[in-house]
Amino acid sequence: MEKLSVGQTAVICRESARRGVVRITFLTLLSNIVLTAVKGIAGMLAGSAALISDAANSASDVFYGIIVLLGVRIAGREADEDHPYGYERFESLVTMLLGAVVTLAGLFIGFDGIQKVWQGATYGLEPPNPTALWVAAGVIAFKLFMTLFTRARAKRYKSDVLAAAAADHGSDALATSGVFIGIAAAQMGLPIMDPIASLVIALLIIRTGVSIISNAVGQVTDKSAGHEFENAIRAIIAENDQVVDIDKLLTRVFGDRIYVDVEISLPGDYSIHDAHAIGDDIHNEIETRMPEVKHCMVHINPA
Repeated sequence: MEKLSVGQTAVICRESARRGVVRITFLTLLSNIVLTAVKGIAGMLAGSAALISDAANSASDVFYGIIVLLGVRIAGREADEDHPYGYERFESLVTMLLGAVVTLAGLFIGFDGIQKVWQGATYGLEPPNPTALWVAAGVIAFKLFMTLFTRARAKRYKSDVLAAAAADHGSDALATSGVFIGIAAAQMGLPIMDPIASLVIALLIIRTGVSIISNAVGQVTDKSAGHEFENAIRAIIAENDQVVDIDKLLTRVFGDRIYVDVEISLPGDYSIHDAHAIGDDIHNEIETRMPEVKHCMVHINPA
């Protein structure tokens, strides 16, 4: 059997990760379609404004899933003449669009909740049917499972889109918890708590949307990979005892990948051939041991 090179192995791993992201996103899309229908129908039959608002939240997640599938497909393209550095940043743009959609959904749900609270304070409201309480409990349990499952896969595949999806699942679980509390309070004689719960949902959704947008902006504005990641790079370089010093280390996030620029000092009497070989070793070591690195540039300075 032919042995694969480090570069070929990295490409295969990235393609496997991309397929994994697509599978999980498609699963999330299907589950959100079912949840939208279940919460919407149950909310209308039970007369729960909070559950209907939660259904609208799931409907926005369906829209998000369609966008993400498209974005991941584009981000998985190989570099070409028009995009010589690849298409990874399209995933960040999709994530940003997701944040905008989530934020807008929160604003619309909040506006509807304010109207229903005013209506309840003015004319009074009937408490929702207890069935809505059981539906909310089931949705919470499912969303907690999806949060943990998606978060684990986001770490495994190093996917910002899945990390955003996990955050959205967590937000959904909190939102539906507010629905549960509001419906329970309505059953105990405080029917206005049901639309108030929809306002709480709106605030949580808006907060999640703004957070997603903030993270995506960092990915498209050359934000550094952070001190922890850079210290790991420094540790790899320090293992080479021929390196006199690390003069400069710069990192920048590029979608779900990272570019690294390093300047190291070597003894001034080294030949160009020897210095290049050391730089090549460091370059290969970093890209092999840090699979999230898209490219590492090593510049040699004479000590």
